[in-house]
Amino acid sequence: MSAGFLGLTTSLSGLFANQRSLGIVSHNIANANTEGYSRQVMNTKAYTPQILPGGFGTLGVGVDVTAVKQIRDAYLDYKYRTEISVKGEWDARASVLTEVEGIFNEPSDSSIAELLDKYYESLQSLQKNPENLTARTLVRQTSIALSEGVQRLSTMLKDLQKDLNYQFETSVREANDIAKQIATLNETIYKAELEGGKANDLRDQRELLVDNLSKLVKVDYYEDAQNRFYVLVGGQQLVAHFRSDSFELVPRTTKLNEDDSNAIMDVQWTNGNRINLTTGKIKGLMDVRDNMLGDKKGIPYYTEKLNEFVDTFSATMNNIHEDGYGLNGSTGYYMFTMDNMSTQEYKTFLLTRGLNDTPAVDVTSSVMDGVAALPADKQRDKIASNIQKILANNPEYNSKTVRIIDGHYYVVDQMKASRMTIARDLEDLNKIAAASRVEDTPGDGSNILKMIQTRHDVQLYEWGAPEDFMKSLVSNLGVDAAEANRVARNQELLTKEYSTARDSIMGVSLDEEMANMIKFQTAYNANARMVNVFDEMLDLIVNRLGTGGR
Repeated sequence: MSAGFLGLTTSLSGLFANQRSLGIVSHNIANANTEGYSRQVMNTKAYTPQILPGGFGTLGVGVDVTAVKQIRDAYLDYKYRTEISVKGEWDARASVLTEVEGIFNEPSDSSIAELLDKYYESLQSLQKNPENLTARTLVRQTSIALSEGVQRLSTMLKDLQKDLNYQFETSVREANDIAKQIATLNETIYKAELEGGKANDLRDQRELLVDNLSKLVKVDYYEDAQNRFYVLVGGQQLVAHFRSDSFELVPRTTKLNEDDSNAIMDVQWTNGNRINLTTGKIKGLMDVRDNMLGDKKGIPYYTEKLNEFVDTFSATMNNIHEDGYGLNGSTGYYMFTMDNMSTQEYKTFLLTRGLNDTPAVDVTSSVMDGVAALPADKQRDKIASNIQKILANNPEYNSKTVRIIDGHYYVVDQMKASRMTIARDLEDLNKIAAASRVEDTPGDGSNILKMIQTRHDVQLYEWGAPEDFMKSLVSNLGVDAAEANRVARNQELLTKEYSTARDSIMGVSLDEEMANMIKFQTAYNANARMVNVFDEMLDLIVNRLGTGGR
């Protein structure tokens, strides 16, 4: 009798175990396309067997369900998150540099190189016909087009920096939101597992949040022996069990770069400590928004180089044009000023407010030191060398320049590309100074020839002549953008490789689940049949055995 009931209990344990396994198969199939879901399996083991008396060994008593386990590989999770963090950084950088390439728009009819070419061509036309008003009009128009071109380029770079700042703020807020969600899930998971089980579906949700956070910042994470989960960024806890810290956005009080946009935001911990970001989308956005120097230079570098081009170009043209004479014998006028100022207004501005909105500093004696003793053909190089030393030896003169104003040399702010305009004086076409001597007007174009010769002056910039400078700047941009796109593509492949490896382990295979369904269904049916067998045996014993003499 006891053997019958034991067999029935054994069969029922198999029946229930396979029923639960079929439920897990159903759950896996239902979540086959759920992002972040890891397939589950049921672990079973044989019950402790019954020891038979008389040394006949043991008798099995059925199956026991020990746990429902999710299938994940912690190492692949770590590698995936490491690589996707790097991918987030380089994706951000590649996207921005591609936009910068579009802003420079080289080569095209509206590029700076094309505007320079038209400007010099107009000067050549004027040099051939100095008294021709049509040629003078063309010089004025191409000068306006060039100044408007660099203005537009500078403004677009500033606007892009503002857009990046907004993306940066949005990404920081997204990281904070994810941290709060992880802390909330930590509490839910911890309470759900107090009785010893595993909240697999909730843990999947948390793992997915850690994946998403890894795209934004490089994270470290661990779970201690008490099942308390922690997330660290740069060595400091962002999530500690039920509690989450946050990144704080604060307005930048001091500009990192002189020509930066206003209202740039920095990020720090809520306690004021600096965040050590090593990679991730936030790091990529911050670098390309802020960096002037280094391998990961960004928008400020290209803005500064554009300002450098404009400053040297305008100063050179102004010095030549100021010494020349117009058709009406006028002299002393600049070709380029800023904000549509006249020559005199611009000079007054430089002298009174030209250095950080304070008066310019006269460095004539330092610039001319040792110049007089040299031959005329060596003096230009000596002046340039002295100016370079003045700027290099005085940290407060970083991003400043030296201009000659009425025979004296002054330290002033660089001409900004966003503010360069043609001098208002040249609304009078007669004031365009084509002649080198007043007595040679109106047929002399020698002063214009001096301006034309700057086109091939390889000493004008460190990178050569004006057009060489722009070509080098665009080439540098192309190299930076190509590198960023190459690294981003490589990281995409690497991330996909780890993602595929993860999915091969944690992902749901419908074919495999169908096979499991048939396996567990068959086992369930077999156990159900065994229950029927033992039921018939018990029925025979209880209801029919011993009824023959009645």
